Parts: sequence; C-alpha cells; structure tokens
Amino acid sequence: MPVQRSLGTYWCIESDTFGFRIELGEKHVTWRGILSTISSVYDPLGAVSPVILVGKQILQALCRQNVNWDDPVPEDILPLWEKWQTELPLLQTLTFPRCLKPPGFGDPIRTEIHSFSDASDAGLGQISYLPMINQKNEVHVSFLMAKSRVAPLKPISIPRLELTAAVTP
Repeated sequence: MPVQRSLGTYWCIESDTFGFRIELGEKHVTWRGILSTISSVYDPLGAVSPVILVGKQILQALCRQNVNWDDPVPEDILPLWEKWQTELPLLQTLTFPRCLKPPGFGDPIRTEIHSFSDASDAGLGQISYLPMINQKNEVHVSFLMAKSRVAPLKPISIPRLELTAAVTP
C-alpha cells in the first residue's frame, strides 16, 4: 500500500499510522543551514517536539553568541549540532496510530482530556492525552498533541514560565 503525505507527516495507509520521513540535504554548518534543517521537520501535532526543542536550543545558543547568518558555527556548539543532526533520521522509526480509539476497544463510556505542562530555564512544554474507558472498564490512553518552546533570552522566573507553558497554544 502507498504512503500518503499529509500535513508534513506521512500516513501509511496499510497500518493506518503516521510517521516522519527525514531527508537531510547537504547544508553549510551556519546559522542559516541549521535553521533550514530544523525548519524542514514539520510536526503539526508536536509528536517530536522534544527533539525539535533541542535543535531550537542550539539556535538560541547561536543567538546568545551573536553569530551571523553565514558565519561558521563556534567550536563549542558544533559537537551539539553534529550529534543532533546525526540522530535526527532516527525519527523515521517513530510511528503512531491515526485513530485515537484502537480497533476492538468498543464504545467509550468515559473520555477525558488530560494536559500537563512544565518549564525550566532551558524550555517549556505542554502535552495532552485522551484517556478512554470502555464498558469492560478497560483503559486506553491516546496522544493528542504537544507543544514546546525555548525559554526566552530575557530571564523570567520559573513559576511564570510554568504559567506560560500551561497556556501555550
């Protein structure tokens, strides 16, 4: 069965799962090249947002050091970037079901949305799950969405960052 591209992710029709196809081109190791590589991973549901957050933190480190768009990456950041870029194709092994309710689960008698958020001086994140309980009292929890952001350059208290994470759209 073919694989369909849908909103930046890939839908395998046979297994009815979403996944990622990472195609890294040869780009210069500059701020411009790093931004291009990080932006090439489109993840509307935020399934890989923790991975993308690390890439954005590398960009933020470049910003802190006032690196220009086409300047080479400093020696202290280069190993972090190379490690992240080398591990990025591992996202292709990640798949998750398109349907929130598994086959044979039956009709849910109770559904809820559970959202969690947290923050640190490095970043903030939010994740939402959908737990369902069926008539046999079986529980199934599905991933709904996640968001992550780097912490701002201007120092903000951790409680304020946690509040920001809780209302991250």
